[in-house]
Amino acid sequence: MSLLDEIRSRATQPTVEPRIDVLQQEKIDDTLNAIAHLAPAEPIALPPSGISELKRLEELLANFPEIAARIPVRLETPIKDELDELCNREKVTIETLLEAFYVTCKDKESVMKQVVKDAKKRLKSRKEAGNIRSSLTKLNNLTKNRK
Repeated sequence: MSLLDEIRSRATQPTVEPRIDVLQQEKIDDTLNAIAHLAPAEPIALPPSGISELKRLEELLANFPEIAARIPVRLETPIKDELDELCNREKVTIETLLEAFYVTCKDKESVMKQVVKDAKKRLKSRKEAGNIRSSLTKLNNLTKNRK
């Protein structure tokens, strides 16, 4: 066997049977089995029960709040580590934890004022650190040009 044949034989990947969706009703499963036995030339149409199930799921989803696009959030390393640990322990995501913090704080005016005050202090500190980093970069670039 040549090297090329050996590479080709390794390149074939095993196939896996399609998984069964547990949310579908037995009627839909029966219909899908019937559709699977149709000839490829025959048109495939969803059964009325499939459409009603689809509408029911869409209506159910409409009752949930809309989720916004992801936003990049940069955190201090120790705080990020603590949040990751908390989220792993409680089996929640950082996004849902942030939502819960906000919802809990927004109805408590004194807590919200304290949070915003701390946020402003942190923002001022981050801006100062950013200015220092910018100055360091500029000084490094100036000294590189003189050498």
